[in-house]
Amino acid sequence: MPSILCLSVSHKKAPVRVLETLMLKDIPASLDALTRIGALECVIVQTCHRVELYVLGERVDGDVLKKFLKAATGSPYPIEMYSDTFAGEDAARHLIYLACGLESIILGENEILHQVEESLRIAEACGSVGRATMLLFRTALNAGRRVRSKTEICRGSVSIGNLVVKSIIEELGTIDGKKLVIIGAGKIGSIVAKSLPKKGTPTVFIANRTFERAEKLAADVGGRAVRFDRLRSTIAEADAIICATSSPHLVLTKEDLESAGCVRSLLIVDVSNPRGVDERIGELQNIRLLDLERLTKIAMENQEARMEAVNKAKMIAEASLSALVKKLDSVGRNVRVAEIMRWAEVRRRQSLEIAFRRGEFTENQRRVLEEFSYALMRDLLMPLVEGKIRLK
Repeated sequence: MPSILCLSVSHKKAPVRVLETLMLKDIPASLDALTRIGALECVIVQTCHRVELYVLGERVDGDVLKKFLKAATGSPYPIEMYSDTFAGEDAARHLIYLACGLESIILGENEILHQVEESLRIAEACGSVGRATMLLFRTALNAGRRVRSKTEICRGSVSIGNLVVKSIIEELGTIDGKKLVIIGAGKIGSIVAKSLPKKGTPTVFIANRTFERAEKLAADVGGRAVRFDRLRSTIAEADAIICATSSPHLVLTKEDLESAGCVRSLLIVDVSNPRGVDERIGELQNIRLLDLERLTKIAMENQEARMEAVNKAKMIAEASLSALVKKLDSVGRNVRVAEIMRWAEVRRRQSLEIAFRRGEFTENQRRVLEEFSYALMRDLLMPLVEGKIRLK
């Protein structure tokens, strides 16, 4: 099969502080840069919990991808300690398992399927998808859909939003009558906000740098929008804060809480990427801080109950992988045949031009030589490329 390579940095090895430094800020620009260093085809899958580069091209190996990611992000951490490299069939298996929800913090997570599909769409728009990567990603997506329709792997909390709400309830005992502040009205903030009414009747405040966006989400969930410059006064009365932003800077610091005059017990959940909450907040009295690492541990504790579904999911994934390998082998053979024929055609034309320069030929003689040289090339090469003749 084609030499597909995957470099993966994920929650399995990389703590949040490391993972956030290896996030690519501009995916289309990164795809373009990968093609310029030798990638024939490439797709980047980047979520809150992983950065993965899928590349096809003999000039690009694992070391090249590590150097690329480190240079592109400027991360100070040794990427070798926190990354995995998969090649060929193992790379295909990894992506299929990923789309099936088997590599996620929360087993069977639905969101990852949409993220893989969006990653393929972006790469298609950038022109970095070819026959092999298209076949690979389409197979993974189809396998992910079959797993979710034919197994119970999705039963229970299968989104980061549900996990956040569950964690808040475990910490506070209930969300009924509680005051909850959500900072960030983007994708994750919306998921969390829309999960809350299903579990109780809290008072929900939505804060976002774009106030109109906060107003829209607040209207959708029956909450109240808060302007960013009034956030501190709102925080002072909160029972829990959920920070779900994509800002490159901290949006909630130790000084913010101290100046807000928080004296009551307060739970803070940070699901931002990169982190939006100052780690020093955990030093304050009566403050409980949960981040993605802590949520990961909670999710792991709930996975054993779905092991039967996991085994069924792996069977579906492996069957999809087996079919994919056969198709990719065919694609690889066709690519090799095309490369051989292109090389032979260049050599044939070069030799023919040399022959034409050595003598004077009529148009009819030139046409006969042209047809003869092509027929000879074809008759000699086709048995080789089709495997009918093996050279010893």
